[in-house]
Amino acid sequence: MAASRRRRAGLAARLTAALPALAPDAAGPVEVLARVPADGGERCEIAAQRLVAVDPDAPGLRDLYVAVPVSGWVELRADGGVARAALAEPEAEAVREARAFARGLVETGSVRGLEAATARAPAGPRGRPTHEVETDAQGRRVIRRIGFAAQLPR
Repeated sequence: MAASRRRRAGLAARLTAALPALAPDAAGPVEVLARVPADGGERCEIAAQRLVAVDPDAPGLRDLYVAVPVSGWVELRADGGVARAALAEPEAEAVREARAFARGLVETGSVRGLEAATARAPAGPRGRPTHEVETDAQGRRVIRRIGFAAQLPR
């Protein structure tokens, strides 16, 4: 069982590294959902992410991205190399929801790493950031979760 998890984790890491070849907006991490033998290799069902601009029309947000989950598949040759692959486009409603969520994070000052001119925090005490801006290997600025903010009832 542990060896199987290690092989699956190793495969997921290799596939995450190969994402830029699948689609320019693809992002990891990749999760391997299923593996089945296929034509001398194997076919893997995967979950990954595609990046979308938080707000393509706003100058401060058009170069800031948020990840939207997608599914896909990869066919591996016997030597482990990628033979063919496909990654789904994100659904329009998922893109709308992700953009609205990210804009809300930015507007409430919940994203660490944004310039002060971009984040407009509401009046009152500021909570700790729940997200931060991370620059990925392709140089894209991506909003990533770093924690949760919760208020306990009094």
